[in-house]
Amino acid sequence: MVTVVLIIHLVVAAAVVGIIVLQGPKGEGLGAIGGGGARLFHGPKPRETMLLRVTSTLAVLFGITSLVLVLTRFGR
Repeated sequence: MVTVVLIIHLVVAAAVVGIIVLQGPKGEGLGAIGGGGARLFHGPKPRETMLLRVTSTLAVLFGITSLVLVLTRFGR
């Protein structure tokens, strides 16, 4: 059981890193102060929304597998 969870954990960790690398930069830094934040009114693109959902799902899965691994290792 622990081996299966560990394998799932490693796959999810690699997927989280991959999805985060695929995402573009979100903020414009201080450039948004002087009126460069026109993108604020257009809303997120569908690709960004999909990547955000996938990232959130993978992050929750990563947290759950981490918790299961900790509880099985130190719960004895």
